[in-house]
Amino acid sequence: MMSIPRRTFLGATAGALTSAPLLGAAAAARGAGDTIGVGLIGVGNRGSVLLQNLLQIPGVSVRAICDVDGERLERGLKAVENAGQKRPAGTTDGTWKELLAKDGLDAIVSAIPCDLHARCYLDAIAAGKDLYGEKPMCLSRSDLDAVVKAARESKQIVQVGHQRRADPHFIEPIAAVHRGEIGDLVEGRILWSNSWGPLLGWFGQRRRSGDWIVEQAVHNWDVLNWAVNAPPVRAMAMGRDDLFRDRQADRDVHDYYAGVVEYPGNVFVNIIHSWVAPTKFNEEFTRLIGVKGGVDFGTGTFSYRPDLKKADQVLGGPETNNTLLALKAFVNSVRTRSEPVCTVEHGRAAVLSCLLVRASVDAKSAVTMDQVA
Repeated sequence: MMSIPRRTFLGATAGALTSAPLLGAAAAARGAGDTIGVGLIGVGNRGSVLLQNLLQIPGVSVRAICDVDGERLERGLKAVENAGQKRPAGTTDGTWKELLAKDGLDAIVSAIPCDLHARCYLDAIAAGKDLYGEKPMCLSRSDLDAVVKAARESKQIVQVGHQRRADPHFIEPIAAVHRGEIGDLVEGRILWSNSWGPLLGWFGQRRRSGDWIVEQAVHNWDVLNWAVNAPPVRAMAMGRDDLFRDRQADRDVHDYYAGVVEYPGNVFVNIIHSWVAPTKFNEEFTRLIGVKGGVDFGTGTFSYRPDLKKADQVLGGPETNNTLLALKAFVNSVRTRSEPVCTVEHGRAAVLSCLLVRASVDAKSAVTMDQVA
């Protein structure tokens, strides 16, 4: 299998980090019994899930919550009280500055619309707070670069919310791929076949969500970047953005697209992403195939070429709550000042992969990573 050294990968996706400080060099590691004070920005759908999982982690105290919607904010505050913690401070300040100024906050967990990520993440880092920021990290190359730079020049732990990087369902299979379990890589397959939409509102506005090409598919590209140990180099894709405008007049996201993405070493990934799937076709997967066999990362299943006469196997154990695992990993990094499981470089590479595909769909022609602006 073609393997690119980690230093080369980080250089290709985020620039050289030769002057980057050790994480948390100016902060002392905390003991297992020390309480971590957390502020939560956004308690909508995803934010509520993060809150419920945070409340399950020993030693975490949710001390402040911010949301522009008063009803959502009140639900979040009550959820903390119902878990036996003191009622947090609450604010509807849409700039989150009021929350960042609260005393007793060691870390911020943020789950807000994608177009606000860069400004929020930069503000949290500047305020000296450790940060768990939901994916996609940002929506433009310049914002991605700015967050990487700010994180690496700070003493803060910054973990991007690609929860699969904390999940044995993915960790163990990807380690096996790196050991050569399926041989030299040939192709990948990504499918999002969604029958549960379309989602409307800001999700349907490209300037806010980045398009489904970014908002949803960023998970899959992060997994494949991790497995291949490199970012993609070229894409050819086409799609449609006219399928649900009768339900949302300003909708301009691609509710169907398909394409082929090239990785170094002649590895080609086919993607189909659709919001027009019938009920029985509702599924999602990320798969990788080599000359010896292949792996389905969603189930951890390895299957092999018939001539090898090798039985299928499953790695990664039973299904897990990877949101909880990711937040536990973040809390551990905050305590120990250790590198998070999903770094800003990982987050940057995943979004750039999405922007590569989106640029190709827009151009209706092949686009290279060097052309992604």
